[in-house]
Amino acid sequence: MSRFEAMWDRFWTDLSDTPGTSPWDVDPTYVAQAHLHLFGSVLDPSLPVVDVGCGDGAQTAAIAQRFDRVLGVDVSPQALERAREQHSGPGVQYERLDLLHPEQAAALHDRIGDAGLYVRTVLHAFTPDELKLAVASLAHLAGDTGGAFFYELAPESGDFIRGQLENNGVPAEKFGFVFERVPLPQSRPEGTLQRELAAAGFDIVSTAPIDYQGTVSDGGRAVNVPAFFVVARAKGAS
Repeated sequence: MSRFEAMWDRFWTDLSDTPGTSPWDVDPTYVAQAHLHLFGSVLDPSLPVVDVGCGDGAQTAAIAQRFDRVLGVDVSPQALERAREQHSGPGVQYERLDLLHPEQAAALHDRIGDAGLYVRTVLHAFTPDELKLAVASLAHLAGDTGGAFFYELAPESGDFIRGQLENNGVPAEKFGFVFERVPLPQSRPEGTLQRELAAAGFDIVSTAPIDYQGTVSDGGRAVNVPAFFVVARAKGAS
């Protein structure tokens, strides 16, 4: 068990069923479905899509509206229990995967073959050594031909979140709920993720800043956290 299983299991155990309790609980219209124009071209529809860090499966189910086979994976058994209860459906499956154990990803690849990847706000809390392990796992999943989309909190998001925590109101409460349980984003040199992906065998197709639109504040304002996206392909993909 990695250090993250207990953290995220606590998060999902404590999380209310009320929609929007967490700032990451966002309508798929503004997340997975909105990202299709960015990553759809690198995901081969003949391959399964793995939603990495699927949480309660809301984004997984949304992706399944466009792809025939979607597998949501998460380190937290509690998250997977919610996903199976709340967002099951045709072509959707869920199972446990710890990115910090690349042998688990290799075994999954042996079962399902090359896969496209959707990775949303999963990698930001990893230390440098953990990030290398996680990227190795992702390379196993993509195999020779899989495409990948990464939507990650930017290094400066840690300072942004600390600022939110110092305020009063709904954003502070929501961010406080999360970051009392899991680590804040790591401070990294710009381009660290892209370099690790390239070293693991991915070709970077595009990358750019993009705000993470969190759930709304008490004034009806979306909380936009600094973030960025990376579109990539395994080096054997056409």
